[in-house]
Amino acid sequence: MATTATDYQWINDYSELAEAYCAVLIRGVTPQDFLRGMRAEHRGSASGYADLERHTRDVWEEHSDNAYLIGATTVLGDQGEWVLGLESNGFLGTLPHLVAPLSNGTRLVAHFCNVNAHDLFLWYEDGSRRTAFEPLFPGHRDGSAPDELVNVMAEVGFDLQQDEDEQDFSLTTEAAFALAERLSGVRLTPEVLDKATFTTGLVPFSATRDS
Repeated sequence: MATTATDYQWINDYSELAEAYCAVLIRGVTPQDFLRGMRAEHRGSASGYADLERHTRDVWEEHSDNAYLIGATTVLGDQGEWVLGLESNGFLGTLPHLVAPLSNGTRLVAHFCNVNAHDLFLWYEDGSRRTAFEPLFPGHRDGSAPDELVNVMAEVGFDLQQDEDEQDFSLTTEAAFALAERLSGVRLTPEVLDKATFTTGLVPFSATRDS
């Protein structure tokens, strides 16, 4: 049975993940390749998502807003191995100058939300941004193929009706995770996150600027 938003309701058991996160899936690269592309300096490793959260809090206390932690681990998906890049309360995976080059010759999917209800979903193919939209407002899309995912978006649980006052926003984050799975074949579960060993990297604030 095809994945839908209801398959990702477990994320609500991970309060910080549900409130503020950034996830990137990219096919055919190593965690080290991914971290280099994100301009990260090797920081060490984290055993499971809870440990990644702890490392993230440590980095915040040490660096405030001058550096950000990102973790990367190998996961299985369509056509072999992918990298999952994951941030607790992050945004790096939505920065075009970082992720677009990483998508050259492959597929990259990224999605994020924060505590201020800002969110974004991105699908890149070989350096081209195919589709981009805010999960809270899925009717407004851009990219080189903004409507290519419409049917799949509806299937996973996005409410695409035109009247935004009548839209159901209850499972938008869950729908973003489900859509990412449809595009990658990577099924994320609590077991995957809890058993993963994340290679972590520290990304300086300067890397967030497109220069």
